[in-house]
Amino acid sequence: MLLRTSDKTRDDEQYDGGLPIPTQLVSNSEYYPIPQTPRQRKIEELVRRMADERAAALGWSRRRFLSSACGTATALMALNLASGCSHTSDGGFQVDDCATRDPAAARELFRSDYFIVDVQTHHADLDGAIAGNPALAAFFAPFRTCAPVTIESGDCNRGELAELSRANYLKEVFLDSETTVAMMSGIPSPNASLQLISNDAMAETRNLGNQLGASQRMLTQGMLTPNFPADADTGTRIADMEHLVRDLGIRALKTYTGAGYGVFGPDAAPWWMDDEQVAYPMLEEATRLGIDIVNVHKGLRLGIFDPEYIKPRDIPKAAKDWPNIRFGIYHSGFEYVEELCRLKREEMPEVTNVYPELGAIFASRVLSDDGVDAIGHLLGLLVQNFGADHILWGTDSIWYGTPQWQIDALKTFRMPQRLMNEFGYPEITDEVKAQIFGLNAARLYKLDPDEVRCTLPTDQLAQARAMYLDEQPMPSLRTYGPKTRREFLNLAFNGRPDPRRRG
Repeated sequence: MLLRTSDKTRDDEQYDGGLPIPTQLVSNSEYYPIPQTPRQRKIEELVRRMADERAAALGWSRRRFLSSACGTATALMALNLASGCSHTSDGGFQVDDCATRDPAAARELFRSDYFIVDVQTHHADLDGAIAGNPALAAFFAPFRTCAPVTIESGDCNRGELAELSRANYLKEVFLDSETTVAMMSGIPSPNASLQLISNDAMAETRNLGNQLGASQRMLTQGMLTPNFPADADTGTRIADMEHLVRDLGIRALKTYTGAGYGVFGPDAAPWWMDDEQVAYPMLEEATRLGIDIVNVHKGLRLGIFDPEYIKPRDIPKAAKDWPNIRFGIYHSGFEYVEELCRLKREEMPEVTNVYPELGAIFASRVLSDDGVDAIGHLLGLLVQNFGADHILWGTDSIWYGTPQWQIDALKTFRMPQRLMNEFGYPEITDEVKAQIFGLNAARLYKLDPDEVRCTLPTDQLAQARAMYLDEQPMPSLRTYGPKTRREFLNLAFNGRPDPRRRG
């Protein structure tokens, strides 16, 4: 499998593609996309206007400028301006005007040495169900546009699926970002014929990443749905767990309490993590097989899950009943993040085995109409209630494109003083960021940062990234998740009407 930049030039003045930071929320295929807001449109116009002026001063094309560190700095400055942070002393992203104009200053701004573990990444298995399911393949054709990368046989064409492939995933995550270790993840489906990626295919990606990386550069978790009937054709039942552990070498389980009636069949009722008849047999089997990390989807109610059962009210009892299991709360409960924090304070203050995860929720706060304040409240609440040593970094990429823009956003973020004064939030220091970025996940998943770094001289992924950066890197500046309700429904329901709707 080859990863190389395109021989064709895309560095032309007419380029009008994506921006270093997206200006619209995309779906990760678990919730309805949110339309672009007027504020996001204004930010998009501001970034383009600032980019054109600065690119012209450097003698660069728009494409080259937007792909550079200066382009990222410009996008972050636009987000600051939209949030009323005109000076770095106001908090927000610590970006000055020099970094938007001087390539050396921009590179220095983003320079860091964080150990980054992304516990939620995705791609599609183009050799799996999609290959044999014309409806799934047709879903992608209308809105796929090939990234500027040649994958094995040359440039892909408009409408092809190469963007979602394993090869482009490796490029987006390991060449176009500083991610050190990535965890493969999937989304649930009612049967194997509708899976975007299976547990076996995720393990294949993990194996390839580790082979190229010469160390533990990738992990995989097993998708599991304990509410599915025993004869369900999914490969994700409790009965399949031994295969996931013994044969595929999963390091955690990922499950969805809201997966139930309608979408997942008449026999699959939504459930709670503290349900002793449904969840506890899963946790008991996981314990028997040596799995002590269970990641559960919470929040994101506007999608394919039961809106009641994605609330976090079941976490306290489950965490207390199973103290030897660490529970990762994917998306940190999203719209229920404040409820999750309240539960921590009031119902499980002594509990230490619950870990909020930032996939989708951090990206949404960066792009939120509340801007810098939204990020401050998210990180402030989580650190205040769970501690900096209990927050896990996840990006939901490649649905959001390369993870790098999210990495750069957290790198440069500073808690506004007014939020610290009013709410008692802590400063988000470099030490706090280091824990969030990867040291917490390294501890959970028994990764040795020094050991991973020691293999870098023989690490093919690291070598490929170094060569890529020595040339003129061309990040795709694309997002891949559904952007419209129609795209989402085509993906979630295979082109059929939402089965939960009547009439």
